[in-house]
Amino acid sequence: MTNLGSEEPRLAQLRSPSSKIPPLLLALVMVSVVLLIIVGGSLFFLPELAQSRWVWLLLPFNTRFLGAIYLTSLLGLVSLVISRRITLARLIIPMMAMFTSIVLMVSSLQLQQFNPERRLTDLWFWLYWLDCVGATYFCGYLKSYDFSSVRRLPRPWSVGLGVQAGILGAYGLSLLLSPVAAGASWLWPLDVFHSQLYSAIFLAGALGSALLSRKATAGEARSLGAIQVTFSSLVLLGLWLVDREVQRIDWGSFGTWAWVGAIALLGLSGIGLIRHSISIQGVAGEPIAKI
Repeated sequence: MTNLGSEEPRLAQLRSPSSKIPPLLLALVMVSVVLLIIVGGSLFFLPELAQSRWVWLLLPFNTRFLGAIYLTSLLGLVSLVISRRITLARLIIPMMAMFTSIVLMVSSLQLQQFNPERRLTDLWFWLYWLDCVGATYFCGYLKSYDFSSVRRLPRPWSVGLGVQAGILGAYGLSLLLSPVAAGASWLWPLDVFHSQLYSAIFLAGALGSALLSRKATAGEARSLGAIQVTFSSLVLLGLWLVDREVQRIDWGSFGTWAWVGAIALLGLSGIGLIRHSISIQGVAGEPIAKI
């Protein structure tokens, strides 16, 4: 009975939303951070170098867009490493599981796109398998925590994030399930493989938005806002950098400005979410100023 009594405080602490993330999850995230710095940095800032070493044929627009995706993912994981709070893992890990699962599935269904002679091809699949399995496992692990004390966002933000989740989810599913039709509306030519691959970032964003539309801490709201701002800024910057050289975008087209406006609106929504996060009370003593 004494042992059982001494176990109760320990279990209560493990299930507290103010707990730190477990060491194994921290290790998984830190390995991913290192890889994202290398991969995302080279794709966005050294595109010619990245194209010559990539595991499938990359054209300029796709190179910078992929770089924007990986650098955005990097921001989310770095915020988790800095915070190390289980409450932030509630947002980041499900998004990571969604993203890696879709990329792994699409890659497995499009094996012909990969160069089998490169050792990096095998590494690509092993790393995504590891991240997918690890993130999925920790999604289940998070269920052992009690997040009932996390407060709901004010109704306008709750509804807004719900609408955002619906739009991102619908667009992501269209890229995944109807890649030809959805890819035709893109600013540069997209094949089936890249259309389905890009669906991962929109579906991950939809999941994150849906999660926070129910309840959110200051750190979660700020992190999602920062993710949106980073993605929006890098995508638009990459678009401008590439088109300045190749001049393929029709800037007189309504469709072009609708696409650019939608990406910019996502960033503006992120700025608003960051500003609003300072008014959110943290749970279990979580400081507002921390991510």
